[in-house]
Amino acid sequence: MKKILICAALSLVALSTTSCDKVKDVVNTAKDATAGPAEIDYQFLSKPEEVKKWYDQIVEKTGANAKVMDEVVFTVYRPALEGMIKRENEKDHLMLNIVYQDDVDKRRVKQIDYHGNVNGWNPAETKEIQVMGAGSEDFKLEDELFDFGQITLENINKVAADAMAKYKDEAKYEYQYIHRLEITKQGIEATIKGKLKSNAQEKSEIYRADLKGNPKN
Repeated sequence: MKKILICAALSLVALSTTSCDKVKDVVNTAKDATAGPAEIDYQFLSKPEEVKKWYDQIVEKTGANAKVMDEVVFTVYRPALEGMIKRENEKDHLMLNIVYQDDVDKRRVKQIDYHGNVNGWNPAETKEIQVMGAGSEDFKLEDELFDFGQITLENINKVAADAMAKYKDEAKYEYQYIHRLEITKQGIEATIKGKLKSNAQEKSEIYRADLKGNPKN
């Protein structure tokens, strides 16, 4: 069932994009851990030793809450090379989103974000959940949750390697890399992105696997 997160901080519920942005501005004034922009190797999701560093940080940030995880999403951005507007002075960077069940109000979730182009790790924010479409009365957050402990580092690296092996085509692309890696109860999804040699267009392919790393497509 599709759901979206509505921005909130503690008891504040944001009802619009504007109010949501204001809440984020307040929360972002308090920073923990890493601060300041940090460039990343855009191929890092294909390098097991680099993936381990971030895997360990996820475990550290979530602690006991890793048992009630909603999603973990890695996204690599290349603003100097990709997108409608190129930003020549911006380095490749990572955004990491970690969402898990709130340990106080089980109907809500908390989200921890890492913004590699701005301020690093942000403190956890409480989020409301809005269910889209029919069936909202039957929605149970527990049905969306999984134990991150069952996601081994080996499984993540296997999915990354299998995804690249399936879609890598050096004759067709100027470059390719894992742009996005999303982990949910439904499995692990890797998005392979690249730029075509023929016309400089960006193209993406999606590879899906279960939580043990077995291919689903």
